[in-house]
Amino acid sequence: MRLIFSALISLPLLLLAREGMWEPHQMPLLKKELRAAGFNKNVNSISDLFEFPMNAIVSIGGCSAAFISPNGLIATNYHCVEGSYLQYNSTKEDDLFATGFTAVNYEDEKPSAPGSRVYITTSSTEITDQVLAGTEEADDYASKAEIIEQNSKNIVSDCEKDSNIRCRVRSFFSGETYKLEVQTVIKDVRLVYAPSSSIGEYGGEIDNWMYPRHTGDFALLRAYVAPDGSSKEFDQANVPFNPETYLKISAKGVSDGEFVMVIGYPGSTNRLQTFAEINYDLTQGFARSIEFLKRGIELIEENTKGDEAATLKYRGLKSGYENYYKKIAGQFEGSKRFNLLDSEQMKWDEFMRHVEGNATPAEKNDLAALLDLIKEQQDRYLAERYYGNSSLISYVFRIYKNADERRKPNEERDSGYQERDQNRIKNSIRSAQYRFEAKIDKAIFLDRLQTYKAFDEDLRRPEFSRALKLDGSHEETLAVVDKIYSSEFTDPTKMLELFEKSFEEITASKDPLINFIESIYAESKEYEKQYDAERAERQKLRSTFIKLSKDYYKKINKPLYADANGTLRVTYGNVMGLELQDGIAYKPFTSLEGILEKHQGETPFDAPENLRTLIQEQDYGTYFAKDVGSVPVNFISDLDITNGNSGSATINKDFELVGLAFDGMIETIISDYKYIPEARTISVDSRYLLWNLEKVAEAKNILAEIDIVR
Repeated sequence: MRLIFSALISLPLLLLAREGMWEPHQMPLLKKELRAAGFNKNVNSISDLFEFPMNAIVSIGGCSAAFISPNGLIATNYHCVEGSYLQYNSTKEDDLFATGFTAVNYEDEKPSAPGSRVYITTSSTEITDQVLAGTEEADDYASKAEIIEQNSKNIVSDCEKDSNIRCRVRSFFSGETYKLEVQTVIKDVRLVYAPSSSIGEYGGEIDNWMYPRHTGDFALLRAYVAPDGSSKEFDQANVPFNPETYLKISAKGVSDGEFVMVIGYPGSTNRLQTFAEINYDLTQGFARSIEFLKRGIELIEENTKGDEAATLKYRGLKSGYENYYKKIAGQFEGSKRFNLLDSEQMKWDEFMRHVEGNATPAEKNDLAALLDLIKEQQDRYLAERYYGNSSLISYVFRIYKNADERRKPNEERDSGYQERDQNRIKNSIRSAQYRFEAKIDKAIFLDRLQTYKAFDEDLRRPEFSRALKLDGSHEETLAVVDKIYSSEFTDPTKMLELFEKSFEEITASKDPLINFIESIYAESKEYEKQYDAERAERQKLRSTFIKLSKDYYKKINKPLYADANGTLRVTYGNVMGLELQDGIAYKPFTSLEGILEKHQGETPFDAPENLRTLIQEQDYGTYFAKDVGSVPVNFISDLDITNGNSGSATINKDFELVGLAFDGMIETIISDYKYIPEARTISVDSRYLLWNLEKVAEAKNILAEIDIVR
């Protein structure tokens, strides 16, 4: 009964349950709630993007992180460095996943994969009028989309006069508001410390999204710049970057009930959805996503079995599939556990009563049109998931299109293909060296095509289907795919050579892969235009939905936060255990002894011998916590996070680093999709990080560099 009741709590009370990934400028609106949670400092100190502690928080592209020393040392999650740092620097003979890595000086630090970056936000300015200028005169949605894109490109072009900065136009509330985000870009990032995978991903996929947890999900990087302070690619002459501020690390940690915050760059949420979208996901979408991801895992396992080099190359992709498979499966189960469909139907009915009594006829028409558009697009988008599953075709298609776009003046090129994007494209091609194998890619592509061809003809791309003979026999399709993969450009080195060629030189090629891309190129461009127009239409109609939602939230006296979009956000709450079923309670902390209890002597529960010896000898150093009776390993809190928050600094009221957020609980992971008060975030405890640095890695140089609050 308790769970059903909690799902039906009225909306104003949900605010007390720590819901929200808030923009810093919104924090003064939450002064009362912050005080109730235990924050007793000036709220304005967490409302300025460019003051401490906000300016110590950075993005590393897909994950969050924080500066923890005046010499550019950065703390983030272990799983955030697996691809571009550990996998990039590992070989069959020198596997950093197995050994871990600790640099004893600057010279030992290992370079990152090309394209790895640190992003430091330096300004955020509203530019809604500039982005939408001229759209009122647009005749159709396609024209409106073109105007918005051109305005955005012009704004970015005017902003990026310095190669050390990146500018991005960010949409909030489905295009109701636009902001220009300016970030300093650091191009030389190096690996300083990562434990072995037997610590950094202890428990593996078995423990993923689970609690109690005992994972050392931490790693350290360092940002470097040229001697003159400018951003420069990896160079031995570069020097450590000196950030304006950095976080001190707490050796005393946190206790049950203590106030905590997470500051980071959450990637995306779908909290502001119509019931039609929620209903589709819960009745069809989740199940189909689970099917797609499960098959992806099987394909990688089948095609890398017995091949150590290939297994290493596809480790990151497989891990990503496994992560999202378990997450979405957990969301699906959670939706049933918390009766989400029923509770969201009730909320929608309440919202629609507000619309009926307060919206204008035009607003009601927009909302009805939005619901029709959503229904029309859902199955087609599912088919598109199975369309682009050849990494080889994707790499070379991008090279082909880039060469075509380079024939235009820079300002007329499509977004993603301008001069500012050239290094990014080249670096993505270089990444194929350590994450692509043609024979495995081919096997995955062929399997996905069999599912794609089963969709109704009107859901498939006609020219793509014709070129691959999808309406013929499997043998006919196989013959076409064999020919495509006989291309000389299955070698990433050859791809890079192709990148340097002109469009005329590329189109003169008789290579079968190039010929295939030529055959589908015009169709692909038409689909891009169609989707751009649909996005513009959907955004316009959704903006009406957002406006009506804001009116409704105002009526019930609740502030509304924008869905996560990769910009800096703040969430707050308390360290807090959880009881979901009668007699089953989760304590807020796990301890070192739990590692020994789980140890089985084989992956993923194979704790290193030196770590086990330290635990058995109760060698806790100065990191013993009385309330835990040991060194805390992981802890849970009622913080509201999502994808992209991985590596986010978990800080206390004194702005000291007390942990790094890295996961949620499978039982409550549905909150990542639709918030529930029972949701918990799992963080790795700062005391476990410090204990590992001191006792396991014996990294005296690192400990001497950071400020430890005892």
